[in-house]
This record gives sequence, structure tokens and C-alpha cells, in this order.
Amino acid sequence: MRAAGNKAQLKILAAIGAAAARAGLKAWAVGGFARDYYLGKNTCDIDICALGDTRPLVDFCIKNYGARAVYFNNFGTARAVFDGGLKIDFVRCRKEVYDKPAALPHVAAGNLEDDLYRRDFTANAWALSLLPSEFFKSYDLFESRAAIDAGIVKILHPKSFEDDPTRVFRAVRFAARFGWRLEPATEKLLKAAVRGGFISLLSRERVRQELLKILEEKNPLPALKLAAEYGALKFVYAGLKCPPAIEKVQDLSARLTLLALAQGAKGADFLKSLRLERGLYNECVAVVDFFENKRALARPLNAAQKKIARLYAPGLPAAALRPLVIAGGDLQKLGLQGGALGAALRKTARLQFAGEIRTKKEALKIFKV
Repeated sequence: MRAAGNKAQLKILAAIGAAAARAGLKAWAVGGFARDYYLGKNTCDIDICALGDTRPLVDFCIKNYGARAVYFNNFGTARAVFDGGLKIDFVRCRKEVYDKPAALPHVAAGNLEDDLYRRDFTANAWALSLLPSEFFKSYDLFESRAAIDAGIVKILHPKSFEDDPTRVFRAVRFAARFGWRLEPATEKLLKAAVRGGFISLLSRERVRQELLKILEEKNPLPALKLAAEYGALKFVYAGLKCPPAIEKVQDLSARLTLLALAQGAKGADFLKSLRLERGLYNECVAVVDFFENKRALARPLNAAQKKIARLYAPGLPAAALRPLVIAGGDLQKLGLQGGALGAALRKTARLQFAGEIRTKKEALKIFKV
């Protein structure tokens, strides 16, 4: 096996495996970690599943590494957050049953095979034992290694995209990230799921999260283009356009803002439709409103927002990004009041945005009788 070579992580996993053995548990590092370890890639997010209660393993991380624990209500899941950014999610082995397409699954206790079978793609259905007696022994029950070697994205069963339509977005994300292709039967089923409108059954929150995961990729454009090619982007937002400039920024809010700006007059509506966390929404919509209104601002955009504005509109006059050169008090001294004052401020803001006014002196000259 090709190893990622993060010795500190391997020591932690070995220690957790020893703790599992002392507690009478079987435990495995599963999913994306096993895949990335084989590919020789480092990751700071590790999933561990165990046969039995994982709390002793979480407590071990707290006691021995000073990790901070976060507990969830979904089937005993807990996360240990380590200094330095490492996150380990612990969960009991489980199996899932879906009552209908796009519904959240019913969960019950299961074995390792059940837990791997519930995953999205064969490449992610791989487990590495953590027990000292067989440390990193491979449990490749669904030909994960073969899929990775072939460079294919392959679902584990024919109802996969119907059970969880978010897998449509995950399929294009993994294909784009690794330069893989969809296995023919998987591609056929993905297209059928898109045609069948199963993505429309998802909540806006679940669709939003898949979009944000794509935007957090090293380069999100290939995945966005692939999603568009398969017709999946229309479920994110009708007519969604993908700007090439999105490759030039790394920050999530910057990428989301550029995506909103590419929608033209519908940019603010696009952002609103995603039901974003308020801080992220406000960060993005400020730039969208700036271009929609075409006015300089009394309280200008911050440095990050200005960078996005220049990237979106390279020819934007420098004056447009400076604070509004006059205030209401300046115009009151010229005798302007009420509606006339407000109209004068708006006119100044428009002219400054266009670069026709650059200084306070130039602005006041317009309104002097």
C-alpha cells in the first residue's frame, strides 16, 4: 500500500486501536481516509467505526491528547478535535434503510459489511483495522482498491442515487477531484436520477451543503462543469452560470460571491435561495448589491470584498471602491435638505462608481449654484 506518511496520525490511530482492544472493541479507519491513505494523500478528517459504544475511544482522545469532543444525536456519533486541525469522527457500525427517495434513513446496529455497504461509492467503502494484532489490515469487501486503480466512481447498488440524491453531486466532485470517470452503469443511473427529478426532493439545506462542498474543492470549476453537463446544476439554481474566475480565489465566500455575480441581476436571489448562514450571506451579498446598485459606498467594501470586485470587473475605476467622497453635512452647507439632499448623495455615489468623480472638491462643484 502507498502510505501518506503522516507518522503522527498513524501513532494516534495505533494508540486508539490499542484502546479499542482494551475495551473489547473492534475498530476500523474507514471511507475517505482508507482511500486517501492508499493514494498517498494526507487528510485531517478521519472516520472510525467500531462494533460497540465508541465513547471509551473518545474519552481516550480527550485524556491522552487533550482533544475536544463534540457529541451528536445520530447513532452515537462523536467527533474528537485535536490541536493542529486533526478531526476524528467515531460512530458505531450501522446499516441504513430508506423508506422513500431522498428521505433520511432509518439507522440500526450493523456489522462492518453493513457499514461499508451504506456508503456512497466503492472507492469509499474500504476499512483498515486499528487493532494491534492486525494494524492496518485491509478489509476491502466491495473492490475499493480495484475501483481506485481503475479511476472510476461506482455506486454500491442500483438504488443509490434514488436513496440519497446528494450522491449525484458527490459523484461529480470525486470524479473532478481525482480525474476519474463514472463507471458506465453508474453514469446511466445518475442520468436517470437527474431526469427523474430526485434531486428536487432534497431540502434546500442539503443541496446547499453539496454546493459548498464543491466550492471548497481545490479547483471547483471541473466539478461544476460536470454537474452542469449532467443537468444537475439546475436543481441548485435555474440557469446557474459558472464563472472561470472562480479558479483564481481560494476562500469559500469569494467563490460563492463570484458565482452569485455571474447570475447578473439574479445574484441576490441566488444567494437568498441557498439559505446561507447570516454572516456568509452578508459577506457575499454586499458585493452583489454594490454592482447591482452601481454606487460608491459611504462605508466601503472590506479588503477581501474589494479583491473580488476587482477580479469580477478588472476595469472598475479605483474611485468606485473608495468611501463616498462627500457626506450629508457637506451638502447641507450648500443649502440642500430633505429629498434634494438624498438625491444629491445618490447622484454623487453613481458618478463616483463610474469614475467621473474622484474627490470631494469635484463632487461639491456639481452642486454649487
